[in-house]
Amino acid sequence: MLLDNRKANMKFEDLRKANSERQKEWPGDDQADVAFRTIEVAGEFGEVAEAIKKFLRAERGIKGSTATLEDIADEMADSIIALDLLAGQLGVDLGAAVARKFNKTSEKYGLTTRL
Repeated sequence: MLLDNRKANMKFEDLRKANSERQKEWPGDDQADVAFRTIEVAGEFGEVAEAIKKFLRAERGIKGSTATLEDIADEMADSIIALDLLAGQLGVDLGAAVARKFNKTSEKYGLTTRL
């Protein structure tokens, strides 16, 4: 529904490559150290929570500003982009880390689904 089918098969390495290229254009990127990136990630995930609160506000008829599912998806995307920037700075392969952790959890709980 909110997914653009042209990018449905995007891989973490595609994001890493695009993030790396775009950061070369980003003014002030040389000042974005691990501490900055960590705070950026926390802020972006906080924006997801805020968008969900506003979505629920709209859904429940509570007065105040509202958000749509598209707004939530945008904030989720910002969060993943920021997390990838942090992972890149730390030398973490996010795709491999996600697969390893997913499989470790499946194994721990005796589940058969693996990545």
